[in-house]
Amino acid sequence: MKKRNQITLVFSFLFVSTFLFSQNERLIIGRTTGKLSIEKKAPIRTFGFTNSLSGQVTLPGSEIDMKVGDSINIDFWNISQGNPVSLYCRDIEFVQRTAENEVMTKKEPVHHMEHGFYSFVAQKAGTYLYYSPENYPFNLQAGMFGVIIIRSKETDVLPAKVLAEVLWCSTEIDPIWHTDAIMGTAYDTSNKPVVLPDFKPQYFLINGQIATKNKGLQVLANKKEAVLLRLVNAGLYGNEIQFPPQAKVRLISGNEKNLTTFSGACKVQLPPGECMELEVFLENVSDQEKIGYHFTDPVSKKISYNAGIPVFY
Repeated sequence: MKKRNQITLVFSFLFVSTFLFSQNERLIIGRTTGKLSIEKKAPIRTFGFTNSLSGQVTLPGSEIDMKVGDSINIDFWNISQGNPVSLYCRDIEFVQRTAENEVMTKKEPVHHMEHGFYSFVAQKAGTYLYYSPENYPFNLQAGMFGVIIIRSKETDVLPAKVLAEVLWCSTEIDPIWHTDAIMGTAYDTSNKPVVLPDFKPQYFLINGQIATKNKGLQVLANKKEAVLLRLVNAGLYGNEIQFPPQAKVRLISGNEKNLTTFSGACKVQLPPGECMELEVFLENVSDQEKIGYHFTDPVSKKISYNAGIPVFY
C-alpha cells in the first residue's frame, strides 16, 4: 500500500506540474541514470538535467530560453542517488528560496528526493553555462550542465537576416570517470569530494556526439544567410575554433579578447566555462571548406584532438 501511495503521489505531482509551470517557471530534474552511446560501443553512464521523469539525459541538459527583463522560477528536483547537488552559473546570480518562498541567506545543496527553488532576472543578453558545482569538476564532467539563452528585446541587434541558430556545446569524457565504481559513490556525511584519477579524456564531444560527426554549420542552399552561432565550453579543455578566411565573423556577446584574426581568418579561443555568440557570414566561403575545432590540453597547452567540421551540409 505504501508503494502504491508513492506512485500515486509522483503521478499527481506530474499532473499538477503540467498546469502550474508557466512560461516563467521551469522544472529541472537532476538524475544519475543517464546513458550516452558513443561510436556503437557500450553506453557510457552519465549524470544530467532533464525536464521530466521520462526525459532522457542529453549533453547539454535542460535548456532555459528567455528574454532580457524576464524573471524565472526554477523548481530543481534532485532524484540522484549520489552527493547533494545544486544549480550555479558563473555570470548569473541565482537566488535560492525555501519551500515557503523565503530567500535563503546561505545557499545549500539539494539532497536526494528534495526540491530546491531558484530564481533570477535576465539582465544581459547572451549564452550562459549553468551546472552543479558540487565535487567540481566531477558533477560537471559527469553531465550535470545545461545552457541558458537570454535574448535581447531589440529586434535590430542582428543587422543581417538570420535564418539559423546553432548551438555548439563542447565537453570531454574520460570513461574511467564514468564507471559505476566512481559514479555510484554513496553520499559521505563528511562531505568528502569524490577521489578521482587523473583526467585523461578519450572522447571529445560537441552536443553529446563525437566532434567529427558534427554535420556542419549551415545548409548549403542558405549560404547567403547569416548564422547565429552559440559556443559553450562545458569541458576542462580549452577550445580553439578556426573559421575559413572567407568567413566574416562578428561578436554578439562574450569576451572580445577571445576572438582574433590569424592569417586573415577569424579564430576563437574559448577557455573552459566560457561562452560566446557570433554572427557568421558564409556567402563567400567555398562549398567544401571546413571549420577547425581543436581541444587543447590545459597543462601541456597542446592540441589533444582536432575535428574538421564542414561549413555546409
